[in-house]
Amino acid sequence: MELQKIINRLQKLHPKEIDLSLDRIKKLCKKLGNPQDKIKAISVVGTNGKQSTINALFSILKEARIKCNVYTSPHIQRINERFVFNNRELKDDELIELFEKVEKINDNNPLTYFEALSACYFYKAAEYSDNINLIEAGLFHRFDATNILNKNLASVVTSISKDHLDWLPKNEQTIEKIVFEKTSSLLNSNIIISKQNSLKTTECIKKTIFKNSSKKVFFNEDFSYSNGENGFFYYEDKFGGLK
Repeated sequence: MELQKIINRLQKLHPKEIDLSLDRIKKLCKKLGNPQDKIKAISVVGTNGKQSTINALFSILKEARIKCNVYTSPHIQRINERFVFNNRELKDDELIELFEKVEKINDNNPLTYFEALSACYFYKAAEYSDNINLIEAGLFHRFDATNILNKNLASVVTSISKDHLDWLPKNEQTIEKIVFEKTSSLLNSNIIISKQNSLKTTECIKKTIFKNSSKKVFFNEDFSYSNGENGFFYYEDKFGGLK
């Protein structure tokens, strides 16, 4: 199948599946006209709950008749799941066309598979300047291919726990280091911190983003919710919004 042939070529552009750096994707996106600077995005970072958070945001925005683009990973059945534009997955022929364009512009330069897919997403997303992009961060975030935005509407921090420890030195396999990798480079816009597994994790996040000038809202401090019979949702007026 033609789509699988292109995917195979993209997977062979770099000898490593993961090589934490932003240099390669920045160079490619510059050749593509820096499409990441032409979109409106909400970034979702964390360890657990990223996909469900994006699904919830997608449903809310669709109900409000706001069209979305969505970039997630990994896919469950088909790679098309990662590329949602105007509220629908791209078809095979659309993916083939997109991948071939970016592949040609990249001109066989070294690029990890995830970097290639991320560049393809940004390139396509720039065609929908009015849409909201829901972007799931990959490994850690600080050197993740999705972390090349200069601005976004908001960053949502889901539950953070120890994960992918093999990519960290043994003396740095701590929750403090994981929190640093995931939140130290969040953009200066709005940061929403979801419920965390422990008070220690929440305090680590607060310490890491202390100098970030974003408006920050923390679960159980600035907003809360309940799924009970008398369910409710509220948040303080930090965003000048509802309660």
